Amino acid sequence: MKIALALSLALNVFILGAAAGAWIWRLAPMPAQPADQGLASAAQAMAPDQRQAFRQALAKARSDAQPDSQAARDARDKLARLLKEADLDRDAIDATLETTRAADIRVRARVEAAVMDFAEGLDSQSRALLIDGLSSRGQILPHSAKK
Repeated sequence: MKIALALSLALNVFILGAAAGAWIWRLAPMPAQPADQGLASAAQAMAPDQRQAFRQALAKARSDAQPDSQAARDARDKLARLLKEADLDRDAIDATLETTRAADIRVRARVEAAVMDFAEGLDSQSRALLIDGLSSRGQILPHSAKK
């Protein structure tokens, strides 16, 4: 009986501790969410309509690049299968890596072209905001481009 009482007491203390911890965790202030690190956040300082147009241009470019994105994913899957084989076929691995790189480059080229097409339609002040956004993240432009 004493063992059962001790186990019951230990279980109750554990449950009370968990409940108190959950209550304290719920009351604790949540840290600020980090800013979006995606390419779309490069337009954060721009006017809302321009920001929306930029996001739409990126979404269209990514949608247009979907076949290349899928090709890159498929090549990575193939690479994983090749690497699991008992005897590695280096020629097949190298060819698969080349396929992956080529598809990734085509995706990047579409996205970069969409950014440049969007920038082409901006006035100089809005373009400067876009340059700041792109260079602050080191995406497409180097960090030093803000100077």
